[in-house]
Amino acid sequence: MINIWIDTDPGIDDALALAMAAASKEQIHVIGISSCGGNSSLETVTENALRLSSYLGMEDAVVVRGAAVPLVRKKRDAEAVHGANGLGNVEIPATEKKAIEESPFLAIRNKIMEVEGKITFVTLAPLTNVATLLRAFPELKDKIEKIVMMGGSAGPGNDTPYAEFNIWGDPEAAHIVYNSGLPIVMCGLDVTTICGMTREAVAELVASDDELLNIYGRMMDFEFNQPYYINEPLLGIHDATTILYLRFPELFGGVQSTVKVDCSERETVGQTVCTEDPNGNVFLLNQVDQPKLMATVIEMLKELSASLK
Repeated sequence: MINIWIDTDPGIDDALALAMAAASKEQIHVIGISSCGGNSSLETVTENALRLSSYLGMEDAVVVRGAAVPLVRKKRDAEAVHGANGLGNVEIPATEKKAIEESPFLAIRNKIMEVEGKITFVTLAPLTNVATLLRAFPELKDKIEKIVMMGGSAGPGNDTPYAEFNIWGDPEAAHIVYNSGLPIVMCGLDVTTICGMTREAVAELVASDDELLNIYGRMMDFEFNQPYYINEPLLGIHDATTILYLRFPELFGGVQSTVKVDCSERETVGQTVCTEDPNGNVFLLNQVDQPKLMATVIEMLKELSASLK
């Protein structure tokens, strides 16, 4: 059993990542979820984390309200990508579940320290929360086996020509995390843009009579219909790649690297400069069996829906 903590800013692809985790209960135990202002405001993403964790049967995973803004820069969101509610304007049933708001970083630290053995930190958002935790509680390093991160790119970005959104959203935090010395699995744009769903697969989900499949189909369909995807045959399921890597590492390939983050005021701010290095602390994913991955995602959604009925 892999114990994980998920740091997230739901987000359509974050929502799919949470579903993949919920569908992996026999292999992955989610001990907690922290929200971070990113794709939408902290209020919106925290509410989404609460609703999704309840809807997906993850009631035992605590939700902690994390950082609203980056360490030093102004907050920048991605509502144009994810819709006003962060989930493609698809409504998830309300919940009475509440987030921990008082002393959130202490709450995360304490929850992680209670776990027997080490945990894996799965990051799906700007790295503000993770950087803050590592600076405030250096003893956490001994409890973290590795960080599996959706962020960065060895090539072009998606928010600017140089930078991927999660790193661009808080480059100083990313610098702290990459230089923490912890082992990192980097699920950057090099692999997440080819981890995806075809239009035909999304259309089948939208047409499904199953509520969960229909909900996820409509969320992905919303993103597929944004201007930047008009001519694209594949919808990247970026954040979900992290959980899929943990569950099925044999589907992926990559290279050991070192990564430096541009924290300048230049147009390249947020760029991740990746250098192949057998002694580096970053395993940079750049290969995937896409057809098998897509089939796996669909099957996991179906299994999850059946288990919740």
